[in-house]
Amino acid sequence: MKAMPSIRRVTWLLVLVAAGCVSTGDDLSGLAEQPALDCAVLLTGGAFLAGGVADATFAGSAAEAIPIGAVHDVLTRGNVFHRIDVDSDAGNRERTSRRFLARTGDDGFAAFLASTRAAGYDYLLVVEQLQDGAIERLGTNSRWPITFATWILLGVGAFIPDRTFESRATLRVTLRDLQTGRAVHDPLLISGPVDLSLVERTDFLGLVMSIVVPPFFVGDDPAAVREAVRATTERRLLLSLARDLKGAVVRQRLRDNLPAELSLVAVAGGHRVVVSCREVLSVARLRAADITVAEGEEFARALLASVESAEGRFRYEAPLPAVAAGVGVQVLVGTLRGDVASATFVPGGAR
Repeated sequence: MKAMPSIRRVTWLLVLVAAGCVSTGDDLSGLAEQPALDCAVLLTGGAFLAGGVADATFAGSAAEAIPIGAVHDVLTRGNVFHRIDVDSDAGNRERTSRRFLARTGDDGFAAFLASTRAAGYDYLLVVEQLQDGAIERLGTNSRWPITFATWILLGVGAFIPDRTFESRATLRVTLRDLQTGRAVHDPLLISGPVDLSLVERTDFLGLVMSIVVPPFFVGDDPAAVREAVRATTERRLLLSLARDLKGAVVRQRLRDNLPAELSLVAVAGGHRVVVSCREVLSVARLRAADITVAEGEEFARALLASVESAEGRFRYEAPLPAVAAGVGVQVLVGTLRGDVASATFVPGGAR
């Protein structure tokens, strides 16, 4: 009898350990603390369902299975870009998604790119396709001893995730250059295995059965499984997108994609824009709400006049107007060949 308190303490410890192991990791605070990409992005397209199989993850969902607002929310909370807005034309969003899904030409897409550039964006983020897929049942997982221990000693085994499932749904999103529409990054996102407890994967009858038999012997309710896996799959796909876009690979691809590398440097009394490129610049432009035309022209003259050449590269540097502190500013530069590079900064703002 004296051993029981010790056994119970050990059991509760196992419960806490198991709970920690199944954390979905949806806290974006750590990601948000990392510097945002120096971009202003327009979000378009949508997670419109493509394909359909029996027992599909998103069966019965709306045509746009993952709302575009949910995509915008996770990218905003993750501080992925300095600025991200949603395409307000729902019809255009769907046409854009269908266009890339069918891989067909669209005479209106070039005009859309031009209007997006004119609105002050650097890139287009297109949610192209949600390819639905079946939910695979991978069976009882390695936590069944914990489930059994907590069931027989405490009667709470139904709360331990003891069975694994995996959705085959995938989400394709592309980050596209606004000059040509070419994809500079095109991840195919998956959600991975999902561990469910009995209370998540069965119905009332299953819970009653677990009073007399261990939870891992109780069957699944397909509707309950689909609901639980769908919610986790959606959350993981969105988190994967935010983490992927803010990763080192994307940062490098953006640097490699541009004809000129633009950066913002904090100096005493303000900030300076530095441009490094292999070709001479022919034009520069500064766009921001609080900057006058004269201030923008002065910045452009100073930047172009500062050219220095070393080891086959050209370097330009100029101070930003003092009024730019804390507000979003877009810097655009063009080379003699007509290639254009742009970046958006928030001098003195959150990185």
